[in-house]
Amino acid sequence: MAAYNRFLQGYYISNIIIILSYQFIRKYFLAQNDFSRSKLGGELELFKMERQSLSLLGIALSLKFFRRQSLDGYFADVFFFCKSVIALLTWYMDYRWSLIYIFGYLGIAMTFPQPFFTGKSKMTEFTPETLTDVVENQTDESITWIIEFFAPWSPQCLILEPVIADISNQYSSDRVHFGKIDVSRWPSVGKRYKIHLTGISDQLPTLIRFERGKETGRIPQISDDGKRVYGGKFRKHDILAAFGMQ
Repeated sequence: MAAYNRFLQGYYISNIIIILSYQFIRKYFLAQNDFSRSKLGGELELFKMERQSLSLLGIALSLKFFRRQSLDGYFADVFFFCKSVIALLTWYMDYRWSLIYIFGYLGIAMTFPQPFFTGKSKMTEFTPETLTDVVENQTDESITWIIEFFAPWSPQCLILEPVIADISNQYSSDRVHFGKIDVSRWPSVGKRYKIHLTGISDQLPTLIRFERGKETGRIPQISDDGKRVYGGKFRKHDILAAFGMQ
C-alpha cells in the first residue's frame, strides 16, 4: 500500500478537485440564465456538447489505458484530457470561466508537480566513481548489470520509474543486478554514453545492459554516432523482451 501513497499527494488531489469543480461552475452558469457572453444557445446545446465531449473522452481514455506505461502516466493523461475538455466547455459557456480554469491549471502545475516514484526497488544508486568501480570494471562474466540513466525532471522518467523499480524487484538475483544514475547531476556520464539531456530528449530514461563491464544492449537503441534514436516510448514487456528476461 505504501507504494501507492504518492497518489494521495497534492498533485493528484488538486487535479481531482479542479476537475470536479466543473459541476459547480455549470450549475452557477445555468442558474444565472445569462447567455449574453456564451457561444451556446441554451442549456440543451450545452448538454449536447457535453455528451459529445464525454463520448470522445471515454474513447480516448480507454485507448490510453490499454496502451499505458504506468499508472502515473495514465493519471497524467486523464487529468490532461479532462482539463482540456473542461477548458473547451467553459470557453463556450463564458470565456471568462475558461480563463479562470486555465490560470488554475497553471497554478496547480507550478505548485504541485507530479511526484517522482520513491517506493520499494532493488536498484543501487550510483555516482560516476561507483559506476566505474562496480559496473564498468566488472570482470565476472556471470554478472549482468542493467543501469537506468535518468533525470528526475524528465516526464518520461517519472512515468517509467515505477515500472523499472517493479522489474528490479521481480528479476534481481545473484546474476542480475539493477542500478541507476542521475545524468542530470552528472551530465559527463550521459555524454560518455551518448545520452542527450535536453528537455525534449527521447533518450530519457536510457537502460543499458552491462556484461563484464561492457555495454551489450540498450533501450532505446541509437546509431553509432549517437545522433539517431530508434524506438520511442516503451513499456514493461518491451524492457523484458529487449533484455531477454521474459
